[in-house]
Amino acid sequence: MTAGVGALAIGGALGITDAAVADERPSVHPPGHHPVVGTWRGLVTLPHEVEVGLFTFLPGGFFLSFADGVHIATGRWVAAGRSTVRFALWQVLPEDLTGPPHRYHGEVQAKHEAHVNGDTLTSVGTWRGLDIDGNETGRGPVYTRATRFGVEPF
Repeated sequence: MTAGVGALAIGGALGITDAAVADERPSVHPPGHHPVVGTWRGLVTLPHEVEVGLFTFLPGGFFLSFADGVHIATGRWVAAGRSTVRFALWQVLPEDLTGPPHRYHGEVQAKHEAHVNGDTLTSVGTWRGLDIDGNETGRGPVYTRATRFGVEPF
């Protein structure tokens, strides 16, 4: 059963109208025109910290982010509805960025489901940390709330 059909089946069982589950149907936006495409700034909330972040959702499903502490991530996104996307990211955890040799001591992977409402993006997801040998070092929830902003050439 596809996610859209499952959402409709659950919605029907709960007495929710088709309009209420319309957002769960596949996106009808042309490529590059999904409401998530653009640049966002906001907060990334983890159990152990809150970071300020910049996020860019590019046409074609590419994702980039920059957060406090030189946390640079890249990933992919896919439309999950008219105003909903799912995205996954990969982030290197640097050991020392002040001089050669540049090394890292692990990475973070995260998966999110995000909703766009006008110029506000919210997401909920799960992160997991891995050491340099691929052993899991932690896992937990992650939340974001961001506002769209424009990037204009000088």
